[in-house]
Amino acid sequence: MDKNRINIDEGFKRSAPSRVHIIVIVFLTAAGLIISYGLTTLSFHYSSTNKFCSSQCHEMVEPYQQYLKSSHYDSERGVVADCADCHLPPGEFNKWYTKIHQGMKDTIMHFLLKPEEMDHQKWKVSAAKSIRSEACERCHKNLFPSGLHRGGLLAHKAFKKKEVKSCLNCHTNLVHVKREV
Repeated sequence: MDKNRINIDEGFKRSAPSRVHIIVIVFLTAAGLIISYGLTTLSFHYSSTNKFCSSQCHEMVEPYQQYLKSSHYDSERGVVADCADCHLPPGEFNKWYTKIHQGMKDTIMHFLLKPEEMDHQKWKVSAAKSIRSEACERCHKNLFPSGLHRGGLLAHKAFKKKEVKSCLNCHTNLVHVKREV
């Protein structure tokens, strides 16, 4: 090889990453993941509150007003079920999946539709289909309380035997119905 020729590869040789570089990269990656997870968890929690949904989403004004008049909010026993208690399924993975899926759909509809164009009845049916009985059972642990009438007793037995698929097969219009004030 000619001594006067320049080997262009020599200027681009890299030394192997030092231990310090590897530690810094690992630390920054871990810190980024922890911060991202923390921010995601905070936003997940905040966007699951009644305050967020009722104040940030114009499409939730009517359902929220109906909820405030329901026994799930105004209970004789003082027990209050928040929106997320019913509308998000149990289990962390299921909650995250539902939150992401519904969040994307709701966000698109939020920005594309005007309040008067919204078909609340259609959404009500869709939302009811997404509510799982496990969510009901988190609060309603005793399906056979004293004083339960015969029809309720038979229905709850059928539910326990998996002959009835959902609590909402029988318990409809509990929360989101127009009520007289």
